[in-house]
Amino acid sequence: MRVAVLDGPVDQDHPCLTGADLTRMPTLVSEPAGSGPMSLHGTHVTSLLFGQPDSGVTGLVPRCTGLLLPVFRESPDGRVTRVPQLDLARAVEQAVEAGAHVVNISGGERSPSGAPNSMLERALRLCADRGVLVVAAVGNDGCDCLQAPAATPSVLAVGAADATGVPLGINNWGGAYQLNGVLAPGQDIRGAAPGGGTASLTGSSFAAPAVTGVVALLVAAQLAAGRGADPIAAGRAVLESARRPPCGPDDAPECRRLLRGLLNAPGAFALVDRDGAAAPAGSGAQPPQTFS
Repeated sequence: MRVAVLDGPVDQDHPCLTGADLTRMPTLVSEPAGSGPMSLHGTHVTSLLFGQPDSGVTGLVPRCTGLLLPVFRESPDGRVTRVPQLDLARAVEQAVEAGAHVVNISGGERSPSGAPNSMLERALRLCADRGVLVVAAVGNDGCDCLQAPAATPSVLAVGAADATGVPLGINNWGGAYQLNGVLAPGQDIRGAAPGGGTASLTGSSFAAPAVTGVVALLVAAQLAAGRGADPIAAGRAVLESARRPPCGPDDAPECRRLLRGLLNAPGAFALVDRDGAAAPAGSGAQPPQTFS
């Protein structure tokens, strides 16, 4: 089971990643992890998935194989940078050819229509053709606006909510996300920081790994039941099981902010587990927090 992370450079020497099966793949971002915001971003996201048990940061899928593809380059002035869609497209195709089942992209680029450019569209079509699921953050501009690749229908989009399931004000929202998006915990999420420490970060970037982790565990359950790996079906289960709180008209702003609904990991497992197969033993982690 392989999970690809397209993000900033990762501090693979962090104690929580000792023993993790991680491979950094060559990309246009060749510099090692440092102390900048993109290295913090990449290290944090990676730890939420692959942090080893009893290490201080336990990830959701510590026994899965991780493919690390740095795409967020540190800015000389220390600002957070956005990655060009062409760079994302190259890395997505590289992840697919390396055998990834799920691709986590905690970033993207604003697009008036939400549509990706032709190169990224081709890469996402390759994912769909190969049965690879892309999970992408909706962005943190706090507006009724769309981001590529999250707004693409074949992508599972993720927004951030607080511990009670209330969408964060910094989330992006839009009509496309009501069809392909869910909310997951994304406020004050504790993860690894470069140099060996930890940090608590907030945003859709840090909600996306919760959904990626659930999808990976669902695929592991498929395999444990003797079925073939079907990440697309796992993503569909996440969407179909999402819990949508009572709301007014679907086009009301407060309802649009809910996207498709709230992540419901037990419900997703129930949909995938119709043949009575148990969740995979020895995965090393439980499904992430969901909302009551």
